[in-house]
Amino acid sequence: MITIKEGVFHLSAGNYSYAFYEKDGRLVHSYFGNKLDISEERLATSLLALGRHDNIGRDWALSEYAQFGRGDFRIASVEITGNAFASTEFVLCGYEILKNKPSTDLPQLRNGGETLKLTLRDKISRLQLNLFYTPYEEGLVRSARLVNNSGEDVNVCKFMSTCIDFPQGKYNTLNLNGRWGAECTPCIDKVTSGIRQFSSCRGVSSHQHNPFIAVTSSDTSEDNGEVVAMNLIFSGNFVAEYESDEKTQLRVNIGEKLMHGGIVLKDGDVLNSPETAIVYSNHGLGEMSRLFHKLYRKNLINPKFANVPRPVVVNSWESFYFDFNEGKLLDFIDGAKGLGVDTIVLDDGWFGKRDDDTGSLGDWFIDTNKLPNGLQPVIDRCRKNGFKFGIWFEPEAVNPDSRLYRNHPDWALHVKDVEGVTMRNQYMLDFSNPDVVDYIFDSMKLILDKYDISYVKWDSNRPLSDISDASKLFGYVRGVYRLYERLLERYPDLFIEGCSSGGGRFDAGILYYSPMIWTSDDTDAYERCRIQYGTSMCYPLETLSNHVSACPNHQTGRFTPLHTRGAVASMGSLGYELNVGLLSDDDKKQIAHQVENYRRDQHLIMNGDLYRLVSPFEDNAFCQMVVSQDKSKAYLVFLRALNTPNLPIPRVRLKGLDDKALYRIIERNTVVSGAELMNIGLNMQLKCEDFSAEILHIERCDG
Repeated sequence: MITIKEGVFHLSAGNYSYAFYEKDGRLVHSYFGNKLDISEERLATSLLALGRHDNIGRDWALSEYAQFGRGDFRIASVEITGNAFASTEFVLCGYEILKNKPSTDLPQLRNGGETLKLTLRDKISRLQLNLFYTPYEEGLVRSARLVNNSGEDVNVCKFMSTCIDFPQGKYNTLNLNGRWGAECTPCIDKVTSGIRQFSSCRGVSSHQHNPFIAVTSSDTSEDNGEVVAMNLIFSGNFVAEYESDEKTQLRVNIGEKLMHGGIVLKDGDVLNSPETAIVYSNHGLGEMSRLFHKLYRKNLINPKFANVPRPVVVNSWESFYFDFNEGKLLDFIDGAKGLGVDTIVLDDGWFGKRDDDTGSLGDWFIDTNKLPNGLQPVIDRCRKNGFKFGIWFEPEAVNPDSRLYRNHPDWALHVKDVEGVTMRNQYMLDFSNPDVVDYIFDSMKLILDKYDISYVKWDSNRPLSDISDASKLFGYVRGVYRLYERLLERYPDLFIEGCSSGGGRFDAGILYYSPMIWTSDDTDAYERCRIQYGTSMCYPLETLSNHVSACPNHQTGRFTPLHTRGAVASMGSLGYELNVGLLSDDDKKQIAHQVENYRRDQHLIMNGDLYRLVSPFEDNAFCQMVVSQDKSKAYLVFLRALNTPNLPIPRVRLKGLDDKALYRIIERNTVVSGAELMNIGLNMQLKCEDFSAEILHIERCDG
C-alpha cells in the first residue's frame, strides 16, 4: 500500500513500513521497520513531529538519495559532471502512483504492482532523476532512472540503485564474502566510524563478494534482532558501501559500480539502475532469509520453472574431464540406468578440437574425432534409457588457439596495441558488441536446433580484463542478458543452469534467467555445508545446484560417506558428478535410494521455510531443516564433521513446527509434540566416524 499525506510518503506491506518526507524539495528518510498500524493522519503527524528538525544541516540529515557537493559530505548516491558543473542538487518536482511497475532493459522482479514514482530535477544541470518504489508482501524493491535532458552530454561517475540512511545507533553488517571453492561465507562486522566498501571490479558479481549487504542491530542472531538486508539484482560490477558518521548515523548505498571514470550519458539518453530487493526482519537472520526466498520464488524465478521439480542430472565433468569418445559416453549413459536420474549432461570437451583447456573455446561445432557421428547416437542412447540430454557451453570466452579468434581477434576484449592477458588460456569476448552476441547466439542455435537438448549448463570461468573504456564493462553484462533473453525466447522450455567457475556469478540477475546455479566447484560434502549455509542467507534452496561427487574428492582429497554426500546435496537441487561405471552395486543402490527419497521431498524443499539450526562456522556440525507452509511436514539434515572419543550426543532444538501438534519421526517411528521438539530437542543418532550424517522426515499426525 502507498499513501501520501502532508508531504509524507508511506509504503507498507507484509511486516514493514517505509516512510520519508519532503522538506524544501529534498527527500528526508524517516522510518523503515515494523509495520505501523495507525491512521495515515496520525502517521503523518508523528513522523513529521519526530523526524523533522529544521535546525539539522544537510551534513546530518537522513537522506533518501544522497547528493554530492551541496553540503552533505558523506558518501553520495549519485555523482555527475558536465561542462560547467560537478555538483548536483535534485529536488522533488512531482510524483505519481503507477498501477504497475515499469519494465527496463535489466532483469527485475516480476508481478510488480502499485509503484511510487518520484520525479526530481537537478537545480544545476536540469537533469531528471526518477526514484521507483514497489512494495511486495515480502519486501520493498527500489531502483533509479536518470534522464539526460540537459542539452549536453554528461559523465555519470556514480549512480546507485538504493540509499538507506539509518539513525544513530549501534549496528553490525553482514556480507557474503569468500573465494573460489569457498563462496558466500557470512561475515559479520561491527560498524565503526568511517567508510567501508564491498565490491567487484571483475566484470561479474564474483566469488569474493556477493551483491548483498545486511544491516543488523548489535544483538541480532539467527532468530532475534532487527535486520534490513539489500540484494542487488545484477550480475556485473557492483558496490555495497556504508559510512558511519560522528553521530553514529549510518548510510548504506548499493548499486552498479561504474569504473574508469564512469560512462557518458548522451543528451536525450536514459540510464536505468539495477533493482534492489530489500527486506526487513524483526526476528533475526532466519526470517530475513525466508523473506528473500519467498520473494524470489514468487517474483524472480522464471514462472515456467518456479514450482517445477529440478532435473536430477549426472554430469560428465569429473567422470573423465576431456578424455572421452562416443563409446565411453554410451557406456556412461548405460551405467546411469537404474539410478533414478533423469538427465545426462555432457560437459566440456565435445566441440572444436578440445582435448584440454588450451584451445577451441568459441568453436561451437562437434569434435568429429571424439564424436564421428555427432551427438545423435548419444541422444538416442539417452532416450533408450529414459534420459533427457543436456550440454555445456562457455559462450563468453575464446581461446587464442581457436578458429573464432583467428578470424576475429578484435572480438576479444582488448586494449589497442597491447598484448592481452590470458587466464585459463583464454580471453573474454566483447559482449558489449552486438555482432559478438549475434555470432554466439547463431552458433548455439545451430546445435540447439539440430539436437533434442533440454538442458544447457552455461559456464563462465574467468573475470574480465583488458578493458579499453568504461562502456565495455557497462555493456558486457547487458550483452550477457541479451543472449539469455534470445535463447529463452527461441527455446522457452530450455532449462539453463548458470555457472561461473562455481559460484562466481551466483546472483539474482542470473536467477531471473537461470532457475538454478552451480553453487561452487568445490563438491566436498563438508565444504559444501559451509558454502550452502552462506548462500542460503539470501537465495532459495532450489536455486542451489548441489552434486554428489566421487571420493577422494577432486578438490580436497577428502573421503566422506556416500550417505553424507547425498544428505548435504539434498538441501538444494540434487545431482551427481561421478563416473557411474565405476560404482559398486551397493553404491548404485544407495544412489537410487537417495534419488527416490529426494523426489519425494523435492516439493517440500522447493516451497518450504528454511531454518538453520546449527552453523558449521560456529560448531563441529551443520544442521538445517525445511518446514512446509502448513507446518505438516519437515525435512532435517544433520552432519557432524570430525569425530573424537567420548563426544556428547548432539541435541538439536527444532524450529518452525506447530507447538500444539503431534509429529511422527518416520525414521524412528516415534511420536513427539511440536513443543517438545522445539523446546527439548532431538538427540542425533550418528555413526562412529568422521562426517556422519542423519536425515529425518517429520510428519504431523493424530497420535
